[in-house]
Amino acid sequence: MDRIKWDMRSKSNMESGRGDCDQEHRGVPSGIVVPVRKLAPPAFGGRPHGSSQDVRRLIQQGVQGWLRKTPSAATRDGYARDVGQFLDFHGIPRSDCEKLTSVLPAHVAAWRDHLRNQGAMNSTVRRKLTALRSLFSYLQIYGYAGANPAHGKFVKAPCVPRDGKTLGLSPSDCRRLLDAPLPASPVGFRDRALLGVLAYSACRVGELVQLKVGDFQTHGEHRVLRIYGKGGKERTVPLHLEAVERLTSWIAMADIAADRSGPLFRAMQTPRGGGRDGFRTEFLTTRAVEQLMRRYVEALTLDPGVTVHSLRVTALTTARERGADIIDLQDFAGHADPRTTLTYIRARDRLSKSPTYVLNY
Repeated sequence: MDRIKWDMRSKSNMESGRGDCDQEHRGVPSGIVVPVRKLAPPAFGGRPHGSSQDVRRLIQQGVQGWLRKTPSAATRDGYARDVGQFLDFHGIPRSDCEKLTSVLPAHVAAWRDHLRNQGAMNSTVRRKLTALRSLFSYLQIYGYAGANPAHGKFVKAPCVPRDGKTLGLSPSDCRRLLDAPLPASPVGFRDRALLGVLAYSACRVGELVQLKVGDFQTHGEHRVLRIYGKGGKERTVPLHLEAVERLTSWIAMADIAADRSGPLFRAMQTPRGGGRDGFRTEFLTTRAVEQLMRRYVEALTLDPGVTVHSLRVTALTTARERGADIIDLQDFAGHADPRTTLTYIRARDRLSKSPTYVLNY
């Protein structure tokens, strides 16, 4: 088998002719995978005699490498679904990966317009375009010599408002929600602790349902949660005293302190038992948390648009209004970019300071 070389020189050096370069590799763009005795196909910087089988193999390898780049199974599934939908829209069989080399900006723009005509939200369209752009960027690093047809210079993604669409709660409504579960039954203890963690840690529901008993820890003078976020990123979040008290009560009542590797929040043994007949050694599902949140929202007659995610928005907005630094909030939320954190900050202060309140005709 021929050994594979990586051409690690910069593209600018290649174009200017600087550096030693033998005849076999002269003119091959930077980052191209080049066999010692056989050049890669044209799409990967080789000569026109390369076969379509070579292109298919390299594209398949590139796509699989792109998907495996993230450790999050949910992210991989989402990326694969988005790219699959793009291929389906243009009638490209998902097994014919090499046909990605024939994709033009017009194809990407047509898909964008189709999604918008179908009623997809701007944020959804933008996310799907981002997935496609990410794939082609990865292929370029992998060795694909073509342009990125989903690049913003070619196809403009729809604008997304700075404020997200998830409703936030006022501090008074958040307090009502926190006090809604009554500690008259075991499930009441569980729900009080669950809502307390959501409201005081700003964690995502997907992070909440993965918490183990051992993730509730003591660091010096602080009680903290060890949270595993998107992409497997770990962060340590100090807990408010109220959340600590609620969690401690739940763990003691459920008698699960010794089960360090077991789920922190568990499903009831029977749907109508209220937890009196015990809890299963199973993690609560995201859907179960969403349903219990909906029941409390309806019981309190809060806005029907309030969801589990509303508590994350509420925590970040309230902390920002009370002086928390945006960089600290970014770490608190587990965001890679502070601009993402800003989308969670709702405009309660800005609304109260609106010029409309000084108008008088």
